[in-house]
Amino acid sequence: MAWPESPKFVPAHSPGRRNLAVLLGLPGAWCLWLGGCTHLTQAELKFLETREVRAPFEDVYDAALNAMFSLDLVIQHSDKLSGVITGQAGDHAQLAQMRAAQRRRHPVRKVTLLLTPKSPDRTQVRMKVLVNERPQVDRKLMTAVWQRIEREYLLESGPARTSGSVSAGRRSAR
Repeated sequence: MAWPESPKFVPAHSPGRRNLAVLLGLPGAWCLWLGGCTHLTQAELKFLETREVRAPFEDVYDAALNAMFSLDLVIQHSDKLSGVITGQAGDHAQLAQMRAAQRRRHPVRKVTLLLTPKSPDRTQVRMKVLVNERPQVDRKLMTAVWQRIEREYLLESGPARTSGSVSAGRRSAR
């Protein structure tokens, strides 16, 4: 099955391995949706955490930074030269004073994005999520970040460069 090319977000896998990546990623996505599986393979994690954007690094970095702001994440660190953006939702100082039971009800979520230029018109984006300073796959937050980055890029690029997109590894309906 040949996947049509899309000018926006695509999974960061080579075309020859795309079907394998989908097969490996679907069980992980299904488990996350059901909420029953906690252990993911490295391939499943990479599938959930990584996207390749068909756009210049500068445009994607600006869109990612704006996405973090629009999701009400406090930007803790931003370094355009290294391509790192870290944002946090929740009060870290308050977390230190809370008991364990309160931390579960009011978790502090931290999102770190690593943007890497792959070519002049392609950028890879990798996302890591920490909940109460522990690595965790927060599917809802990750989906919100991916969607917001895509929206921010579409807002910045205008209608001339928007002809379709791929979100969370699946082709969107046209």
